[in-house]
Amino acid sequence: MYQEYLAVAIKAVQTSGDILVDYFGKLHDFKQKNQNIRDLVTEVDILSEKNITERIKEVFPHHAIIGEEAKVEKIESESIWHIDPLDGTVNYSQGISFCAVSVGVEKGGEIIAGAIYNPFSQELFYASNGQGAFLNGKQIFVSQKKDVKDGLYAAAFSSARSDQKKGEYEIFGRMNDTTRGVLRTGSAALNLAYVACARIDGFWAKELFSWDLAAGIVLVKEAKGVVMSGKGSEYKIQDSVLIASNKFICENLSKRLAGL
Repeated sequence: MYQEYLAVAIKAVQTSGDILVDYFGKLHDFKQKNQNIRDLVTEVDILSEKNITERIKEVFPHHAIIGEEAKVEKIESESIWHIDPLDGTVNYSQGISFCAVSVGVEKGGEIIAGAIYNPFSQELFYASNGQGAFLNGKQIFVSQKKDVKDGLYAAAFSSARSDQKKGEYEIFGRMNDTTRGVLRTGSAALNLAYVACARIDGFWAKELFSWDLAAGIVLVKEAKGVVMSGKGSEYKIQDSVLIASNKFICENLSKRLAGL
């Protein structure tokens, strides 16, 4: 049903992935977008977003687009594309290839298709509602672990100053001490993709943007996983806290992460 949406998303992430590869290790111009020293934009972010936007508009000229660099396009549409042209800009700018292009499609308030592509590992993750989740053509599923302590996790912190997120650090430390570990990778999109294929057992994040998460949300759900809010309800784009894993670990994590 949503295969046309998915085909456009896949084409967009793959062609933007080529841009990332072409410019890798050659950048000299980085700009800080705001007071957060880690919130960078490069010429690659801009070129990649332009490419994705053009690919979408070729097929769906009347759809709305929310992009990391362009923010919100003021078009009234039931279909909204959430695009991250370079998820992991800090990694990329440092010559670290753990980064990705991410495109998710929302229709009627639900994320219905998405694709995440790391051009350096040549791994393409994609999913659409009711069709399953895939990595390079092979169907993938979330971890089946049931005990939180047996899992490896990833976390993404909010952009608040450190003195305003003491609770986030405390939870991170406690989880790191009582499990197989908690990673901070610099790419929320790949964290969710890795949950979908069981490379990591769970992921939580606070106050990220829709373009960081949209594609990964449908991936995890179609990989038989669960994406919930910090309150234990089904995650909505406007929620502050996201938790992704299987049903058992999500329910346990929601209790452990209380107070985020």
